[in-house]
Amino acid sequence: MVSIISTGCLRTYFPSVYESSETPMIFEIDNNDTLSSKYISADLTLTQRKDNSESMQLMKANYIISHTKDHINTNVRLFGFSGVYNVSGLEKFNGTKTIFGFGGNLGVNFNFKVNEFRFGFGGNFGLGVEFGEYYSFRKTAKEEGIIKSETGLPFLSLTIFPILAYQFSGSTILSSQLDLGFPGLLSPSLVLNNNDNLYWLSWGPDLTFGLGNQNFDSEMGQRVAIGFFINLNKF
Repeated sequence: MVSIISTGCLRTYFPSVYESSETPMIFEIDNNDTLSSKYISADLTLTQRKDNSESMQLMKANYIISHTKDHINTNVRLFGFSGVYNVSGLEKFNGTKTIFGFGGNLGVNFNFKVNEFRFGFGGNFGLGVEFGEYYSFRKTAKEEGIIKSETGLPFLSLTIFPILAYQFSGSTILSSQLDLGFPGLLSPSLVLNNNDNLYWLSWGPDLTFGLGNQNFDSEMGQRVAIGFFINLNKF
């Protein structure tokens, strides 16, 4: 019997995307007229449990259609992801597990402009599926009573967020977004849009490591994500 069972405390695991930061919405430089753009993007998420026992590396590739009209921005996003999750402390399940999956996402934000500042709020809703060794581990270990896990093949994502942006020039805008929900539970992001190429960074506590676990503080971890967007309309 594994040690975690003998203590009466089952570790909780979620779909891998839940451990990542939500990809931020594209904040267009021109927000006055109707504007539609297509982007491709990639982002990398690195997570580490507080005690360094478990970690994840996840890469996502995205295709986004961004639509801006007056004070409303929408992003429709298709994504695929792949990575590895290092499981530790569960005896026969220990080791590196591969991750694969894909999904879609719809994001909407409402924003208002005061001089060079913009502020607003919005939300993201998505649906995806996950495959690979990490999914098989979660399903099998749950069936054996070793862990708690959300093991349905499809998974939902839902976040809400405030957003703040400052336009430095006709070609550069800096925005911040704080997503609350899944993925990430808490995902702060900083996004630089320069000449329609976007670069973003997210760093903070990975609260999903501790969610559902008895010792929340000791189970939580840290997460960093970096990514970029390229505007296809320029080509």
